[in-house]
Amino acid sequence: MLIQILSGLYLLAIGQAFFLSATLLSTRQPEMRTANRLLSALLLMFAAIMGHGWLGINHLYPQYPHSALSIVTLGLAVGPLLYLYLHAMLSDQPLGRRALLHFVPFGAATLAMMPFYLRPAAEKLAWMRQWDGLPWYLALGGVVKLAILLSYIYASYRLVQRVPADSGLLHGLRRLMRVWLASAALSIAALAMALLDVELPVSADAVDGIALMLFVFATAFTAMRLPLGYRPQTLPPPKPRYASNKLSTADSGAFLARLTACMERDQPYRNGELKLEELAGQIAMTPHELSQLINESCGTNFADFLNRYRVEALKFALLDPQQSSASILDLAMLAGFNSKSAMNRVFKKSTGMTPGEFRSQAETPA
Repeated sequence: MLIQILSGLYLLAIGQAFFLSATLLSTRQPEMRTANRLLSALLLMFAAIMGHGWLGINHLYPQYPHSALSIVTLGLAVGPLLYLYLHAMLSDQPLGRRALLHFVPFGAATLAMMPFYLRPAAEKLAWMRQWDGLPWYLALGGVVKLAILLSYIYASYRLVQRVPADSGLLHGLRRLMRVWLASAALSIAALAMALLDVELPVSADAVDGIALMLFVFATAFTAMRLPLGYRPQTLPPPKPRYASNKLSTADSGAFLARLTACMERDQPYRNGELKLEELAGQIAMTPHELSQLINESCGTNFADFLNRYRVEALKFALLDPQQSSASILDLAMLAGFNSKSAMNRVFKKSTGMTPGEFRSQAETPA
């Protein structure tokens, strides 16, 4: 019964990985293309590893002898893909060709395995039957892969620490990082089970598969809830109809002055997760009244109203010589933007140029 449940979860996670990968590759956000492709490659890699695990828990390896060691080198690419994905998300600089150096161990291991991969099916089947347990060289390779993965997770953690502490994106990335660490811990447990030949209701392959499923499902959950690059864009909410309970002219003027003072003094727009209800509470209005005020007095909706202030704050920071060494993304997070794609889209719509172009133009002497 347990094997049937695990088998079903494997197939569900594999389907989820393919679905997320297709969504990432179809998202039309040029500034997020590299990050989306990296995460898509990672998800497809995990789908392949879980597919191999599904064959294992269903004892189907002998029927598919070419599956032998087919995914043994993929673990060497997991860490680099995680790190480069976060780098593409959080850095203004393109990755460049030097990023390929991260995949040298993966490429070298794959080339070394080619003689085995090219063997006939009968020889691979004979190889599988001669081992009762994990061969020593696969155990050693597993230790090396986990060491590389943990080093990349640490490097990824250092990258995430650069995000401003009050950014909503930081909380989402930290949550995802914790899941990745939990997945790595399960992979370590799976390797220990294989090395020590521990007798448990589930195999080492099943534990390793659970680690990968945890990663895939957590990534899917994060994609639906947080403003990462692969989050589908949604249409702005329709403007409410104010057929009744309209603000009087005097009230509108007083509330508008209070709202303007709050935005300039307290700068609540710097909170990337600011909600209409929260801002309304700060100026002693109901959300309905505040929405009406912004629509009628400012001629825009709540999101665009906040973005006006964020754009102006980012422009000021980009022109500040004392902040010239700060990355554009760091300044954007401090201004209240919670993703690179949103920052680029809103800034270019407002100014006709990207933040990078704006900074370069400001630095170019007249």
